Amino acid sequence: MSAQEVINLIFSFLGGGLVAGVLDWVRSTKSEARARRAVMLSDQLKHLYGPLYFLTSQNAALFELSRSFQAAYSAVYVNQQFSQEPGTQASLDKQTSQTLSLANQYIETVKRNNERISELLTSAYSYIDPEDAEFLRQFFIDYVRLRTEFDCDGKLLTPFMIYERIGDISFMRPAFMERIQKQFEAKKRELANYSK
Repeated sequence: MSAQEVINLIFSFLGGGLVAGVLDWVRSTKSEARARRAVMLSDQLKHLYGPLYFLTSQNAALFELSRSFQAAYSAVYVNQQFSQEPGTQASLDKQTSQTLSLANQYIETVKRNNERISELLTSAYSYIDPEDAEFLRQFFIDYVRLRTEFDCDGKLLTPFMIYERIGDISFMRPAFMERIQKQFEAKKRELANYSK
């Protein structure tokens, strides 16, 4: 017996009404699942991935700005010949300190953003995709290490040889920022597809 004959036989036994009801139930179940997924994506974007992307993209721009200040500092002041006259040297000291202070202030804003990210991860952990857990765990470890292993003036408290063995601390790893951007954009695209 062919597949078409089997289908015809089933239709003849069950009747069109029952089959139509089953098909409606299947469509309804799929529609409900799509609606639940759309709500979950919307909630993830609103409560976790949207705010994370906002803060990590700020940090990326602040890192770039700080690097620009440091590059300008190097170009203008490092390996340059200036007068040894006390007035010139005093002016240079003031300018170099001011430039480095500005670059460091941008990193201070990164630190405040990281505190907000830590609070966000703690309060919205239920929205974390399991495949993102490792990226977020690494961020949190770096965040805690920065708060623990440096004093308020930025001086490393961990003996340097121990620090070298344990490994570097990052204000925010590029892989973390890339992952958050990727997830934010993917969730936005998927949510837009549900509204079509």
